[in-house]
Amino acid sequence: GDEDNTWEPKENLDCEDLIETYEKARKDKKGGGTEGKGIGGASKTGDKRKSASGSEKSKSKKTDDERPRGFDRNLDPERIIGATDSSGELMFLIKWKGSDEADLVPAREANIRCPQTVIK
Repeated sequence: GDEDNTWEPKENLDCEDLIETYEKARKDKKGGGTEGKGIGGASKTGDKRKSASGSEKSKSKKTDDERPRGFDRNLDPERIIGATDSSGELMFLIKWKGSDEADLVPAREANIRCPQTVIK
């Protein structure tokens, strides 16, 4: 029932870049299809929200694509705040020291570049 649904509504979240990264990875794995559960429902409400701020969204999208991600940011990892294998490869969501943003990085790269963070 609903008590098992632990998904937070997209409107309550303040991490659009992480959601986009997750949805892109999920879309790439599924070949563009959605299953209609969990994130599928959130995507529909997210589409409405995107159209309301369309021009603002497209401006920030360009700067997001130009910014370095993951270890290319030359920041130290603070902690791993999540993990997924939705793209077919295990990925860690890493929070960086001195930044409010987190990035998905391949687990194999994290194991080599920050093993103590992975162990914690």
